[in-house]
Amino acid sequence: MYKRIYIAAIVAGALIAGCDDRLEEKAQLDVNVTSESMQMADNAFVVKKSEAVVFNFSGNPDFITFFSGENGREYSKRNLTESPVDQITSRLEFYTKNQYGTVATVENTLRAYLSTEFTGMMKNNKVADSTAIDKTAWINISEAAEIPNAPNKTSPVANIPLDAYLGKRLTIAFEYFTTNNTSSQPVWEIYELKVVNTNKEDGTESSIAASTMGFTPLDMYATPDKAYNTVSNNTSGIWNLSNIAAAASPRIRMHSSGTGAALNRDWLVSNPFIINARTPDRGVGIKTISNRLDSYTYKYNKAGTYVVTFIGTNSNFESTSDVIKEVVIKVID
Repeated sequence: MYKRIYIAAIVAGALIAGCDDRLEEKAQLDVNVTSESMQMADNAFVVKKSEAVVFNFSGNPDFITFFSGENGREYSKRNLTESPVDQITSRLEFYTKNQYGTVATVENTLRAYLSTEFTGMMKNNKVADSTAIDKTAWINISEAAEIPNAPNKTSPVANIPLDAYLGKRLTIAFEYFTTNNTSSQPVWEIYELKVVNTNKEDGTESSIAASTMGFTPLDMYATPDKAYNTVSNNTSGIWNLSNIAAAASPRIRMHSSGTGAALNRDWLVSNPFIINARTPDRGVGIKTISNRLDSYTYKYNKAGTYVVTFIGTNSNFESTSDVIKEVVIKVID
């Protein structure tokens, strides 16, 4: 038998109404909570892990939005676009693979860099962009990333700490630079490039994928009209980004050039970005004007304390009325 505890007296509720009163009815919402084994402790509803928690509604909202209080679903973080730097640790991950050539034609031909000083590329002015790249004091992370210096090798997954760059605008860059064409200039592939941020408190991770970093190529030896070209096939001396967002093994590729072919100097530069940037938390719409909702059932599969938030909304083309209700759920094993 479910126990019912009416929470109107203890729920934190805030009514936020639009300045226009032409709504037929302002939003109203009350919530009570039931579960099989629920108890109260310190104004929190204590439930067991994986137990069905039923939120029962009364009132008249046309829409209800639900924030579970879990990671990514916290109402208090709905406007948070950067993770606090003292709450996370950050790292850069990727691995590299090459093919063909000899030690003489492979060694130091792929380099990886970081910078907090680079302000970005114009992307339509080769002279300005190449000058900016050459004048930047890049931080060389090639050795830390264990980029191979012999042919037909695959590196381990790099784990480059980025905590020193949290809160700063970071640029990630790669340079393919060959100086010897006595045999084939190598194929280079960069796999699964991403920034990984880890929450210190609960260990949850979020990633920034290479496909969202805005990588732009710049061929230092090309004419201005071809300096920013990319390809989707195996063309020597031009970056191939067609698989940068692949679902499996996303990668960036530079194809080989034959013995005696022209040498290459090709950069690939990300947009400057805040590595602790985050997507604001979002709620889930559980009711619209077209459906009736008297209750909503949810299960928490991890022990912890969660601030659950419901937003009830009435609106028309002239104004909006919101009511916000919060419930504290403590989940135990």
